[in-house]
This record gives sequence, C-alpha cells and structure tokens, in this order.
Amino acid sequence: MKPLIALVGRPNVGKSTLFNRILRQKSAIVDPTPGVTRDRHISPGEWQGKQFLLMDTGGYAPENDSLSVSMLEQTLRAFEDADAIIFMVDARAGLTYLDLDITKILQKTFKDKKIFFVANKVDNPQVALEAQSLVRSGFTEPYFISARDGAGVADMLDDVLASLPCPEGEGIEEDDSIKLAVLGRPNVGKSSMVNALLGAERQIVSDVPGTTRDAIDSVLKRNGEEYTLIDTAGLRKRTKIDAGIEFYSSIRTARAIERCNVALVLLDARLGLESQDMKIIHMAIERKKGVLILVNKWDLVEKDSKTSKAFTDNLQQQLGNIGYIPVLFTSALTKKNCYRAIDTAAQIALNRRQKISTSNLNRFLQEAISMRHPSTKSGKELKIKYMTQIESGHPVFAFFCNDPELLESNFRRFLEKRLREHFDFAGIPITMRFLRK
Repeated sequence: MKPLIALVGRPNVGKSTLFNRILRQKSAIVDPTPGVTRDRHISPGEWQGKQFLLMDTGGYAPENDSLSVSMLEQTLRAFEDADAIIFMVDARAGLTYLDLDITKILQKTFKDKKIFFVANKVDNPQVALEAQSLVRSGFTEPYFISARDGAGVADMLDDVLASLPCPEGEGIEEDDSIKLAVLGRPNVGKSSMVNALLGAERQIVSDVPGTTRDAIDSVLKRNGEEYTLIDTAGLRKRTKIDAGIEFYSSIRTARAIERCNVALVLLDARLGLESQDMKIIHMAIERKKGVLILVNKWDLVEKDSKTSKAFTDNLQQQLGNIGYIPVLFTSALTKKNCYRAIDTAAQIALNRRQKISTSNLNRFLQEAISMRHPSTKSGKELKIKYMTQIESGHPVFAFFCNDPELLESNFRRFLEKRLREHFDFAGIPITMRFLRK
C-alpha cells in the first residue's frame, strides 16, 4: 500500500502550493484567501522512484463557527491514517499563536507519528536570516523551503520518504489475489453486495447512509481463484460531509482504489448515474484501474423487455468518451448477476495484465490503417511505422511515426476503439503514446 503524507498548517502558509510543487501539477486550488482548501485533496505522487499519496488539508483555524470546527475535525481524523506529517509555517510571519496551538495538538495527539517542521516562503536572503529564529522554537529543527520557487523542497522530500515504512516495498501487492474495490455513494448496497457474494452477514447493513466508515477486506474463493473484496464507505458530496467522519472515509476509499485491480462501481438503479458516481469512476480511471459498473437494486425497478437497453444507452451517452466501461444489472437482494460480476471483473483484471507481442500489434496496426488511413489538415502525410507495448502495470502502447503533431484526435479515437475491440480492453484505461521515429 502506498504511504500517505499529510500537509498541516494554519491557513495561507502555502500548503496547496507545496502540494502542487511536489506533484508537479496544478491540482490544488491556490488563493491568498485563508481557508480556500476546506476539504482534503489527495493525489498519488512519485519521487526518485518511490510512490506515495499526498494529502492537502483545510487550514486549522480555531473560530467557533461550524465550518472551522469541521475543518479541524477533518484534519485530525485525516492524520490518524497518515504515515508522515509535514507541519508548515510561514517563515516571513514567524511563529504565531495558531502555529503554537497546532504544535501542541500534534505533540499531544500524534506523538508516535513522524512529523517534519517546514518553514515556507524562504524566498530571499533576508527572510532566510530571520527564519533562523525558528531553530530555537523548541520544536524539531525546521526545513527552510520556498514552495513557490522549489528551493529546499527536494532535500525535505528525500528525508520524508526515507522515514516511511518499507520504502522499497512500494507498489508490491501483499498477495496474488485479484483485488476488487466495491465503490459507490452511500446506501447503494455495497455491503449488501459483499454479503451476497460471501453468503454471510459479514458487513453491517443499514438504511442509514454512511454506516460503513472504513475499508474492510474480505476473501472470496470462486472457481479456484481467490479474490479480495474491499468494501468501502460511500463517497458523499462535499457539502454533506460532516464532523470529519465521512471525510476520513473518503481517504480510505481513495486508498482502496490505489490497492485494487478492478473497481466495481455500484449505482442505484432508481437514481441512475449522478455526479458523485462520475467522480468515483474518474478516480479509478485516473489511477489506471479496471472499471465495471453495477446497476444495483434492479429488482426495485419497474421494467419491460426494453428497460435495460434504454438504461444502458442513456448511461453510455452520459459516460461519453469512457463509454467502454461494461455495465451489469444486479440485485444484492436476489443475487442477480452477483457472481457474473465477479467473473466479468476477473476477465477485466486478466486483460489488464495481458502482454501483446510486437508482431501481433503490428499486424493489428496494418489492418487498422488499411481500414482508415490517417488524414491530416495540413496535407502532409502521417506515417505510423510500427507500434509496441511498453512494460507497465496497465496497457501502454507506443506508436512510432514521422511527426506526432500530425496526429488528429478522430484518428486517435479510431485506433483506441479498434484496440479495445481487437484485444478486449473493455473497462480498461489504455495509454497511447505517439513518438517521433
């Protein structure tokens, strides 16, 4: 399992800027207004070949309003699952009463955690000189960095990652079982589905949304194959996350996606595909996991012979360019298609790992080009000379051509569709790289 690094500090000390710097992207909102980051933002990162999860959190502010209290509770609960904590202060402002409050909380509540004291915004010699006073703060010796410019970030990150448990074991699965994460909004029937598959009331089932608050593993054996079912708490809309409990569960859900081979995303048949469902699906796709959509509670829908087709057509239209995800109609109550879902997920996991020979790929390429020759708006001919599969945990293909800039999006989509059909990549994100030969 990838270790989790959490960022903490009062508002506007630069946590989101450091988050973006470490991940080399602009995924956290950066704004001078204190408290802009009110929920957690968790994303996978890599540094010097080591993989981890990085979490940006809402800044600690001790006002009595419900939002500030919720932010504090979310922050504290998030750190329960963190492997390392980066405590940030603003070097230009020096230590404030808020910083000292956070220091007391961290030392009292998380004394067994590895905590790194980081002074940010050290971006000129005068600030660097003044920041030396922080060495005598009574906390750990600080790292002086500039998240905006990147100064000092690499050395700090080296030490943080070196402190994490079993750094050399990152990305290695604990066992050889196929891991299936059971995902979805609260009360779509995730625990009921797991219970139906296991044949026992192993999970708490309730009509109260959010009953399952942690990710729970169960082992299922079927046709000689072993599966690990990871039942997770449902992801709610952020406005409905209260008292930090559902927030903490959402972190566990993100980590469950990191661990799984295939994500089983359950929808409520009566509600259809909603925005939170799309967020869950995109979380899995961004992490290059296999995805299977299960339309659960199908027994509660009034239907005729055309209902399932109409539902599927509407669903694929909503999915758009990720309409390659298979759909099954299930009922945890009647066990309709429950085991078929496992068999389908197993096939997705198998296809996700398949290695295709270069000779087979180039035969496919020639057939595809003969069906539809790549056209360009400039009039210059795009020549794709050959393709090969790159070693990876998910399907990655390299196409070598005379000029990658000539590639048009419609031909790229055509090639991807043909790849999926020819080699059965249903439900599997694939990466296509066009390189100059």
